Amino acid sequence: MSYTTRNIIFRIYPSKKQCSELYHWLNLHRELYNATLQERRDAYRLHAISLSYNHQQNELPAVKEVRPDLIPLGSHALQETVRRVDRAYQGFFRRIKAGDKPGFPRFKSRDRFDSFTYPDPAGWKIIEKRLKISNLGNIRMRGKPRVTISEGEPRTLTVRHKNGKWYAVIGVRYSMEALHRNCISRSRKVGIDVGCKAMSVTSDHDFIENPKHLLHASAKLKTAQKNLSRKKKGSAHRDKAKRTVTRLHEQVASRRKDFLHQLSAAIVFLYPFIVVEDLPLQNLTHSAKGTVEKPGKNVKQKAGLNRSMLDVGIGLFFQMLAYKAAEAGGRYMEVNPYGTTQKCFQCGAKIQKDLSIRTHNCPHCGFCVDRDYNAALNILFLGMSQAGWEPSEAWSYIYMAMKRETTSMRLAA
Repeated sequence: MSYTTRNIIFRIYPSKKQCSELYHWLNLHRELYNATLQERRDAYRLHAISLSYNHQQNELPAVKEVRPDLIPLGSHALQETVRRVDRAYQGFFRRIKAGDKPGFPRFKSRDRFDSFTYPDPAGWKIIEKRLKISNLGNIRMRGKPRVTISEGEPRTLTVRHKNGKWYAVIGVRYSMEALHRNCISRSRKVGIDVGCKAMSVTSDHDFIENPKHLLHASAKLKTAQKNLSRKKKGSAHRDKAKRTVTRLHEQVASRRKDFLHQLSAAIVFLYPFIVVEDLPLQNLTHSAKGTVEKPGKNVKQKAGLNRSMLDVGIGLFFQMLAYKAAEAGGRYMEVNPYGTTQKCFQCGAKIQKDLSIRTHNCPHCGFCVDRDYNAALNILFLGMSQAGWEPSEAWSYIYMAMKRETTSMRLAA
């Protein structure tokens, strides 16, 4: 039996005394993080010694003798904070090796350190709808996961503070049997083309409109950000204005995530075989500013396009499809998107068209459809071919599916 881990987020409601204690604990973890980072930097700068995680972890008992206020936090939670520094260094060296921008580990201010973690079940447990943390007590929590925690094995707990609210992120190890999702069919297949105008278009000719969460909140955000820019740095009024901006962005992110959860669940319920594009999302959303020597063109237009693409949440959508398809026992594939928009699905001819042309009109075979729908058909064809279907069989399957009446099973219904 196979197992996997899922993170479940609960909103927790500590009392005033517990809230004060949590703020204190969070600050102590931040101090430990910064001290651990400082020790590593000084050891290398002054003595050319690279400290390891094991070395710094073994120093914790001596540190707690000097700082007894660290004892209530729990030894395992303190070790995990030290491990965070080690992971930051590992990521730094990995990026250097890969030729990426390295980004040396930085000290954490109060605004940049918002959580601490218990790496195992020691020090906390769940009692009905309450979270019990050692040396802190019971905390009421709210949340309703699709699969209850009792059906799995709780592994980790991360206590997070975000925009004045406290959350508990619990990592639970589930069997795939416990996470099983239903699927209405075991034979249907779908290719999905994503974009900005229509959020996604399927090979079954379903058009899912882009909800444009950020655009709908732009007026409020513009007012809130203008109000923030007018406040004096370090003032209480600026902190209040900053919380308003953060809250608005949080609402946009929550609405986007909720929409994508519902859409991905609906697709997985209908289709056990899902094919999408393997898009280089980081490259697609690069800025067009260029350099001083080679300034970019259409910078403002590219910035607007990047904003629209990020508002769709394509990467998050694909992640949700992937793990939900696995839970349903289905198959999720990503294919190279090169040529899927330009190639005619019906005859295979290459028809060049820029972004302003929204209709695929083939002069060779007369196939005239929406360009994104044509791309979705090509994406499904590529996925089926890579899955082992003969090209002629894959094309015939998709062409016959286009002719069948599937209105009763459409997403739009």
